[in-house]
Amino acid sequence: MSTYTIQEQFNQYLDLLNKIHNIGHDIDASINEVEIKDLEAKRTTLKHRLQMVTKTLVASLTKMESRYPIHNYLGNGTTYLYAENNKLMFEYH
Repeated sequence: MSTYTIQEQFNQYLDLLNKIHNIGHDIDASINEVEIKDLEAKRTTLKHRLQMVTKTLVASLTKMESRYPIHNYLGNGTTYLYAENNKLMFEYH
């Protein structure tokens, strides 16, 4: 169980996804083999952190036993987070 709120955990989740995505672009733009290996190692570390954050978020959502609303500014609607079969699920409205 986490000491962070579900919102804080979800923010960490999004931040890690963004960092992993950006490293992918950096790898694609790199020519130097040493730099590519360093970026791949960093991405692997971030992916492991993302797995831990996701696991904690799923545990928090499972304990809450309801859907957690997050306002989706891009879609101007609400996205609900919930856990199902130990997986993070999204429901868009």
